[in-house]
Amino acid sequence: MGRVLKKEDYKKFLQLLKSKAELVAPITTDMTRFEVVEDIDDINLEGGNPFFPIKKYFLPNKETLLKIKNGNTKVIEKKPKKRIIFGARLCDINGIAILDKLFLDHKYPDENYKKKRENTIIIGVNCLTSPSEYCFCGSMDLKKEAYDLLLHEREKDYYIDVHTDYGAMLVKHLPEDRFDYPLPKTEKKLDKKNLWPFFADKYWEKDNDLCVSCQRCTILCPTCFCFDMYDRVNPKTGDGERLRKIDSCHSKDFTEVAGGHVFRDTRLKRYRHRVLHKVQFFEDKFDRSMCTGCGRCIEYCHSKIDFVTTINKFIEH
Repeated sequence: MGRVLKKEDYKKFLQLLKSKAELVAPITTDMTRFEVVEDIDDINLEGGNPFFPIKKYFLPNKETLLKIKNGNTKVIEKKPKKRIIFGARLCDINGIAILDKLFLDHKYPDENYKKKRENTIIIGVNCLTSPSEYCFCGSMDLKKEAYDLLLHEREKDYYIDVHTDYGAMLVKHLPEDRFDYPLPKTEKKLDKKNLWPFFADKYWEKDNDLCVSCQRCTILCPTCFCFDMYDRVNPKTGDGERLRKIDSCHSKDFTEVAGGHVFRDTRLKRYRHRVLHKVQFFEDKFDRSMCTGCGRCIEYCHSKIDFVTTINKFIEH
């Protein structure tokens, strides 16, 4: 059972959210980004998909995992601040569902990620009428999951899908309703088929010739999670910290091992691995695509490399 929010009460609802916790939402300046909201009038849901996905609030670019004192490590017990993320689209929210599976869904969950996740409420929006020309989420079997609330705009109101107890507490004062809202459909489509027969296809080289290994595609992807860990220690005192820093499979030293051997030593191998990991390897193991169809890797690529077109060409030829 969902709830109904009248359009005239929309700003009042946003003020309620802002009073409960730090509110993060899409804000447009030179471009649209998720930012902490100071004034609710700055929130812009029509500015396109924000430049960076909401994963940055769960997997920051760099974070300290442990403190080192006299050569001994100590876990940091700092509790993340309470946060409400408003205005995320289903592509980003499905990205969080995938990260949840990787960081939480096993015997030893990642405690840093878990704390941030437990202290964050996600309120999504169904971008049914505003996918960009680069979006292909309609091909990626998005699921209604990983959010607390999701707003679907109707002619006179918003239907709010209630998914968790946390979300239910925020809208318990609103009237109830039941509505099976549709998922977004996009003009751009990915023909999802078995890509193993095309692993060594020469057609990969067309994209590879354009790639400059800038790593922007992995930075902006809602599900790229690769990281490196290292210790930074003062040799005189033995004090320091252990850090986790986001890494990229497009980096040449990403697969370097002791002795200096690099397994994916060419740009072609790295580019092909990223694409196939998203749409083939992950699905082989977990029965769902790792790509959520947000289109950022195409829209913001310096060379406008379009792996969707490439894969569709595989099927054609």
